[in-house]
Amino acid sequence: MKVILLQDIRGIGKRHDVKEVSDGYARNALIPKHLVHPVTPEALRALSLLGEKEQQNLKRLEEVKRLIESRSLTFVVRTGEHREVFGSVTRDMIAQELRHVGYVTTERMVIVMKQPLKELGAHEVEADLSHGIRAKFTVILQPQP
Repeated sequence: MKVILLQDIRGIGKRHDVKEVSDGYARNALIPKHLVHPVTPEALRALSLLGEKEQQNLKRLEEVKRLIESRSLTFVVRTGEHREVFGSVTRDMIAQELRHVGYVTTERMVIVMKQPLKELGAHEVEADLSHGIRAKFTVILQPQP
């Protein structure tokens, strides 16, 4: 039986692949667990529309990546007498600022940092925009005047 995979299945294929599996395996295991959908003309049409939408989404994410990488974010932080930073700049603060500036509108974005930023100066940060697209940009911490 030909089926469309609704998610990655080890040993069979990736999501949205059209694969041939045995009838019994499809009817008794894959379809009841909502892992596959039988191939029909309507399902193939929907899959092609989904593929076009996915391509548009990837182009949009590439444009967002280009925008993010072309700029840097600056945070003004409070410091002590010896230029030690009070508090830190966290992943959530960076993600919120990217959304506020208008670069990113997706909720699926994840900021990749080992730990919050606690030192003045420039720091390299990476944003995972989903679908394996990652943007590297600079976050600058400046002392409050």
